[in-house]
Amino acid sequence: MSDIESTTGSDRKAWAAALMPIALHDLNNATQFLSMLHSVTSSDPDSEILESSAANLARTGEGVEDLGLLMAILSTAAGSDLLLERRSERGVAVVLSAVQKLIRKGGRDLTFANQSNEVLTHSTGKGWELPWAVGAAVWITAINLPEGEALELSYEENAWVTRCPQSADIK
Repeated sequence: MSDIESTTGSDRKAWAAALMPIALHDLNNATQFLSMLHSVTSSDPDSEILESSAANLARTGEGVEDLGLLMAILSTAAGSDLLLERRSERGVAVVLSAVQKLIRKGGRDLTFANQSNEVLTHSTGKGWELPWAVGAAVWITAINLPEGEALELSYEENAWVTRCPQSADIK
């Protein structure tokens, strides 16, 4: 294996490992919410908590689905092959959401320049490569920012652009 291939493999594994606490935190939140619902409905079947929690239950379901996609992308980037059957055009959006949480945990920020999140709607990759490449590039750029700074991501003229404080834009 060449140095380039081993470095890429190491980078993929480091990126996947860095995102694991984010996936674990989100999974823990979903588990706590579902455990609470189960506990209340078990002790008081007439509580109507399911009805009053319908919107939160739907959001939790969407979050768990996103976590499944995130874990498939992370494990494939680390060397397994889970995405042969599971492909999604939302891969970049799911990964960037997790990377944003990771960057914020490090005292920095990732923002999206336009409210419509054009950067996410122009993501046509269905496998793991595009989400990994975008997520890893954004993460590597952001972790090198001074603490308290923000990286801005936008889509302009058929290219993704990152703007960093005190440095040149990166296309």
